[in-house]
Amino acid sequence: MLKKLSLLLPLLPKLGYWNVAYMLWYRTSSKLGLRKAKFPLGNPVKGIFYKSISLASNYPKEWKPQLKERADAIMQGQLDYFHHHGFEVGNPPNWFTNPFEASKLNNPYKHWTELSDFDLNTGDIKILWEPSRFDWLTDLARAYKVFGDEKYLMTLNVWLQDWSQKNPKNCGPNWKCGQETAIRVMKLVTASQILDQDFEASQPLQQLIFEHLERISGNINYAIAQDNNHGTSETAGLYIGATFLLKQKELQVSLKKLSSYKKRGRKLLINRVLKLIARQGTFAQQSVTYHRVVVDTFSWVVYAMQRYNEPKFSNRVNERLLKLGQWQITMTANEEGNTPNLGSNDGAMFENLHQCDYRDFRPSTQLFFGVLLNKRVYNNQHRDGFDEALWWRYPSSYLNFPLYKSDQLKFGILDKQFLYVKEEQLSLYMRLPQDQFRPSSSDAFHMDLWVNGKNVLCDSGTYSYNSGSETDRFKSVTAHNTVQFGHHEQMPKISRFLYGGWLKASIQKPLEKKSSIYSFSASYKDHNQNKHIRSFELDTNLSQLTVKDTFEKSKETEATVFWHIPVSEGLNLKAVDQNLEILTPTISKSEASLYYLEKHPIQNLQFSSTTNRITTQISF
Repeated sequence: MLKKLSLLLPLLPKLGYWNVAYMLWYRTSSKLGLRKAKFPLGNPVKGIFYKSISLASNYPKEWKPQLKERADAIMQGQLDYFHHHGFEVGNPPNWFTNPFEASKLNNPYKHWTELSDFDLNTGDIKILWEPSRFDWLTDLARAYKVFGDEKYLMTLNVWLQDWSQKNPKNCGPNWKCGQETAIRVMKLVTASQILDQDFEASQPLQQLIFEHLERISGNINYAIAQDNNHGTSETAGLYIGATFLLKQKELQVSLKKLSSYKKRGRKLLINRVLKLIARQGTFAQQSVTYHRVVVDTFSWVVYAMQRYNEPKFSNRVNERLLKLGQWQITMTANEEGNTPNLGSNDGAMFENLHQCDYRDFRPSTQLFFGVLLNKRVYNNQHRDGFDEALWWRYPSSYLNFPLYKSDQLKFGILDKQFLYVKEEQLSLYMRLPQDQFRPSSSDAFHMDLWVNGKNVLCDSGTYSYNSGSETDRFKSVTAHNTVQFGHHEQMPKISRFLYGGWLKASIQKPLEKKSSIYSFSASYKDHNQNKHIRSFELDTNLSQLTVKDTFEKSKETEATVFWHIPVSEGLNLKAVDQNLEILTPTISKSEASLYYLEKHPIQNLQFSSTTNRITTQISF
């Protein structure tokens, strides 16, 4: 306890004194039952949520087969979890089942304050939340709009009725997280827009959204105190959800509360943009997939602002949002829209108005720039389907959007946190630690290499937030392409999501290019006073990456460099120590995770030395 306290105290200014004080108050008030009193239980919302509408007239025929296949699978009770794992869950599903383990929650009808995030009999609570994110709602709404089959409309209404019956306000796990509540607001509003009834929403729909806004508003300070995507998602849900309801021709809920929610939501949302999005676009969580969550959130927000005639954001906010989108373009590593798997990856993809794979970031980027600038980043006329989300927003005009031309350099360092080099058939990324926001794993100086569209040096990913030793293994320094001193982690662990001894990189030699060679050097010192200096030279003519890791060790006698390789063809690694002695690698089987709760085999090469340097030459 004293050791953890000693690790926590230096972090207080970085975490924010108000944030820490609020989190302590939040946990205390929850244990005392004050939160339960603040969020009274409600009754199920009954009635028909959505009504019949006319069909879409110009939906591209190339997209129809996949849309119909997805909607028909839902009709048969099949859902995808984390955009990857398919399960038969019933029609309607049991909202409290973990299909990965075929387990059901023992008592789903407790007040949400009485349920744990991590100790449920069904395991990871994120699995229970997944069908209640309502991806199926917008899938069925799209299918009904395109094909006109009443079975899709009937099913989405039946499922919503069943969800409301089984999940009355503040009852059960699906009300526990404000962000989950906000995601449902996003999907309920989006479905209304797809079905052309967002100015004449039914009374049940208005009531359901209003109850969600009450839940978000009552706990919004908890979201703000975390300084992460909860703040952007929940403030967006509060602002746009209230705006949506205030636009109804016949308002069935409290005008006074909605006006307050709208004003507060917009104010806090702007605050989150300016605090959590750095000047060159890096989001506070230092994660590629969480970055997309924020991009998709603002696609939804800005489109709704246009549709409901809301005042535009200031130039300062819009400039920050533009950098947010440019960052995502920079991190897209191949023509299929894939990105390096850097940072935490919890399986979230908020924008699902398309049939593309979870790892394809093009639909998100395309929609964002279409909404923000009325421009398109990619152009291939429906072939891969990444235009579909943009079609649903601007069906009659999106093809006339001019192409966006980014002025970003081919190499650089974004907000002193992400180094990138992008040539035509080669991309290199390096993670530079900074101590401004909470780190999520021991990945300082991890390097990711892509050649001819393939990820030849990879990050292991996340796998799960609640799988015990498996979670620890994927967060460990050994799961990244970097260095371990002895058997220690780069940072000591304080709690499940909090490390002590945050690292901060110091640049020794700026990133530069001379002829065909890129070079760079940086260092950091860990909590054990071990210093790691990583330098590299990337020769694009010779197709060779040379990485020099130099150590100043305090106690440990050995250092190990880890390299994770998903694609072994054409990749050759050789290493020598300080004395130019050739090092024999330890080669072992390892695993990587590209989707939440998915893992697949990769190869792990380890070079160890008791000297003060390891130089690895990687030919590709």
